[in-house]
Amino acid sequence: MNEPNPAKRGLTLIEVLIALVILSVGVSSLMMAMSRCLATVRTVRNRETARALIQRVDIENPIESVDMDEMSDNGDFDDVEGYAWSRNIVMVDEEERPGLFEVTTRIRWSERGRESFEEITVFKYAPDAESVTSKVQ
Repeated sequence: MNEPNPAKRGLTLIEVLIALVILSVGVSSLMMAMSRCLATVRTVRNRETARALIQRVDIENPIESVDMDEMSDNGDFDDVEGYAWSRNIVMVDEEERPGLFEVTTRIRWSERGRESFEEITVFKYAPDAESVTSKVQ
């Protein structure tokens, strides 16, 4: 009879189980990394959309220097689902700097059940605004 050669024996059950555990840890790590990458891509896409929408709000709802006044305005977009905008205009310092306004435009959306937003704040100088000239006189 032929006796099996110890050098030609296959893998033991324990060696196979250890290899499977190592393989499953590696695959699960790759899946988690891929999930994080997809979440990052989704977040970047939402923020880029929000930045484009901020520019769109400025184009569709321009602020005229003559009509400048403290106010709040908001709305949503007909062609872009889930995004809404708001704009706040506040006079910075009426006594020291009449005509200097802080304009904050914010785009809001919901991302995975959480409210997210992108906003931009600019200062606008309108020395000839009706609200400023009427208060100063």
